[in-house]
Order: sequence, then structure tokens, then C-alpha cells
Amino acid sequence: MLRKIVFNTRDQLTTIDPSLVAAVQADGNYSRVFYINKREISLTTSISKVEEILKANAGRQNRFIRLNRSIIVNHSFLHKIDLQRELLILTDGSKGELRLNLSKKTLKSYKEAVIQSIKIKNSHEKNNIG
Repeated sequence: MLRKIVFNTRDQLTTIDPSLVAAVQADGNYSRVFYINKREISLTTSISKVEEILKANAGRQNRFIRLNRSIIVNHSFLHKIDLQRELLILTDGSKGELRLNLSKKTLKSYKEAVIQSIKIKNSHEKNNIG
């Protein structure tokens, strides 16, 4: 289980719970953190720094994927990639859902990466059986 992460800047101290973070979006030199329950937190920290801190705190359990210059998603909440509607839906399986409008190019790359990841995982599982 991931512990809370502290973002300490000159003017603010903000904590986030990475297990609830569905996405992080760049907003200039700031970042907007979206929890799966739709709560939003603004950080006076760049998305690159947020990404670095998330990865450092996640270790081998890193579920955060940078899709493009301005968005990071928590892969564990992935529910649907809809290329036609240019929509990514993240959900926790109950009430929490976040819908993100992203470019078709970004979504297509993400979809291909997910499919490739599944193929690799299935290949490893087949090789370990028997």
C-alpha cells in the first residue's frame, strides 16, 4: 500500500494519497491532481516533478503512466479507451469514475501499449506453466 505523498513548496504543503489518484494534468507550471472520486487538488509543482515523486514513492508497484506532455494516468483505474469518441474512462469499479478527453493519437498509443503489455504477460504465464 502506498503512503501519502507530501508536496512542500515555499507557500504550500499539500498531501495526496496516490492510491486514489486517477490522473494528473499539467496546467502551466502547476499540476491538477484528480482523485477517482472526482476531487481535484491543485499543486504548485510541474507535472514532471509530480511524475518523478510518484515513481519514486511507488517503487516496483508503479501504476502511473505518462501518456503525453500534459497527462499522467493511474493505469490500475483503466476501464475504457474509446478512440472514436476520443475518451478515456477511469473507474474504481464502484462509484468513482473520471472521464478524460484526449487526442486520438494519445489514446491509440496507450491502447497499443496496453495490448502489448497483455501479450507479454500472457507469454510469461504460458512459459511458466508445465
